[in-house]
Amino acid sequence: MRKKKNDGVMPCRRALSRSAFLKRVRDTVKQYDMLHRGDRVLLAVSGGADSVCLLKALLDMRRQLGIDIVVGNVDHGLRGKESERDSAFVKRLSGKFGLGCVHKKINVRSGGKKGASIEERARDERYAFFKEAAGANDCGVIATGHTMDDQAETVMMKVIYGSSLAGITGIPPVRIEGDQRIIRPLIRVERREILAFLEKEGLGYVEDSTNRDVKFARNSIRHEILPFLEKYNPRLKRSLVNLSDTLREDFFFLGPEKEKAVRKYAGGEGSPPVGIKISDMILQPKALRKEIFKELFRRAGGNVKKLTYRHWMDMDYFLRAAKKNKSLDFPGDIRVTRTVDGIVFRKR
Repeated sequence: MRKKKNDGVMPCRRALSRSAFLKRVRDTVKQYDMLHRGDRVLLAVSGGADSVCLLKALLDMRRQLGIDIVVGNVDHGLRGKESERDSAFVKRLSGKFGLGCVHKKINVRSGGKKGASIEERARDERYAFFKEAAGANDCGVIATGHTMDDQAETVMMKVIYGSSLAGITGIPPVRIEGDQRIIRPLIRVERREILAFLEKEGLGYVEDSTNRDVKFARNSIRHEILPFLEKYNPRLKRSLVNLSDTLREDFFFLGPEKEKAVRKYAGGEGSPPVGIKISDMILQPKALRKEIFKELFRRAGGNVKKLTYRHWMDMDYFLRAAKKNKSLDFPGDIRVTRTVDGIVFRKR
């Protein structure tokens, strides 16, 4: 059923081989070991092109993959009648495909973490609902419609604004949280391929009008920066996604090595203060030393997201040059003090 533009539901353009598209999604699921036979999946559907495409693709492969699907939808209440329209569209679409739809309307304009933006609060509330709904409906998997474009935009944002290795890895194709698995089966699929698939299937979708507003950084990257850079590399998005995958492999190698080093030289989790001998710290490769510093900072009560590259450079110099009883202050009132042969992290 094709919807009219003035109904807020956009028709898609261009045709694409249906079998080739489904193979791309299936290969992504296999590559990242996303789904197993017998899985029950809560599929997060906003009504946008990406999530509608994911819904149709997983439905078409449902028997082959051996999975069950439940639809989850959130109305953030940020766009008034437009938000209500989107949720109503998702409910109709779920009914058309004979699927149950779990829906919740939330208010993200109040409450949430102190200092968090509306976008951050919306994301936190959204995922909290999806996890709750997944548990209530015996779903061990939550699937979202993040695409190759989303990944490329995320990596580019991290490059522009600055980031740690963890940040440059972008959106994880699979993330384990407790007994739930969050997956992104479209993470290797471009948005233009998604639009082509929907056109071939005759499916419409709703469009969030705020996605066109280039005053938001992500929209500017999507509509202005990436198209400009693609003049020099038409496969830029794929290059950025490949970069994120490569760096994620490096990051996953560092994680266990960091844990082993911290356990060996600083002991297990405990109440601050936490400390380590300078000789043990200097012994580590520089990349691992940085991860140990961040872990000890976290254990002392600091927020790692507040650390910058400058903080790490200051810490590295402090390790090599500071004298006994000298100290260095970091965000969150964390102070690092030099002892006779080590350093101690504590709240001021």
